Amino acid sequence: MSAWEHKQNRVPLTARILFLGDSVTDNGLYIAYLDAYFRCYHPGRELSLIPLGVSSETASGLSETKHPFPRPCVHDRVEEALQKTTPDWVICCYGMNDGIYHPLSEERLQAYQTGMSTLLQKIKAAGAKAVVLTPPPFDAVSFAFPPPRTGEDGKPDYSYLSPYREYDAVLEAYAQWLLSDLAPAADGVIDIRTPLLHATASQRNRKPGYSSGDGIHPNAFGHGIIARTLLSELFGEDIAGIPDLAAALEHWAGFPLVLQRHRILADAWKEHVGHSHPVKAAEALPLEKALTAARRLEQEIACIGR
Repeated sequence: MSAWEHKQNRVPLTARILFLGDSVTDNGLYIAYLDAYFRCYHPGRELSLIPLGVSSETASGLSETKHPFPRPCVHDRVEEALQKTTPDWVICCYGMNDGIYHPLSEERLQAYQTGMSTLLQKIKAAGAKAVVLTPPPFDAVSFAFPPPRTGEDGKPDYSYLSPYREYDAVLEAYAQWLLSDLAPAADGVIDIRTPLLHATASQRNRKPGYSSGDGIHPNAFGHGIIARTLLSELFGEDIAGIPDLAAALEHWAGFPLVLQRHRILADAWKEHVGHSHPVKAAEALPLEKALTAARRLEQEIACIGR
């Protein structure tokens, strides 16, 4: 259950919303779905969605031994991000990388708790409201496990390439902490984990071989589940009549332009703010040029209509 119903405020359709997170947010398809939905159903709104995910990122500052580079940490860039984007609201989703794909440990859990609590403090200090999403599940059924790796001590050497098979139990513990202990400090904690678990179980009941993605990253259907959860919880939208949000929006003629606009802005904002991931968005436009391109695409999208 989300710890949102205790908060009476909903995000208005004139808000400026920053999205922080790891590779799921860096991919950002769920953000593009949100954008497409509002362009279809609330075309007069002035909602501004700022995608700013960074692949491999954590809130804890941890990194597994076998990771090819030290994982980026949101605390390396969050002040700059807040200063340059001036959001009214910040939606943040961390946890998948924070357990570094190992079994649950008190030390790693504490690092995650400290990182998330500090992140909320920085967001609040910048004058924005903070909403936290639970990490999505790790789907071991969809993950292609390689032969087990061992470290120099002869013990399993877990990483994103070779995770602990029961790693989802770690994410469950992280989610429960967010929903219970962190919730009072946030303006909302929204559970995207449970809807994703239910959706995957439902799909597998109909199609036993169903894959929810690669085990770490949800597929398009999963991104649609995240988007519909945010529409309901964050914005109070009634989307009961759209059972498969992803499919419905992707059938809209304007969606390719919405997605193109999203990718342009995501790359531009990421490089404009800066980050510690060694791979940079080589095709990123300078922010002002990206914003101009986005406005041009908005005009094209408006001409298509619903």
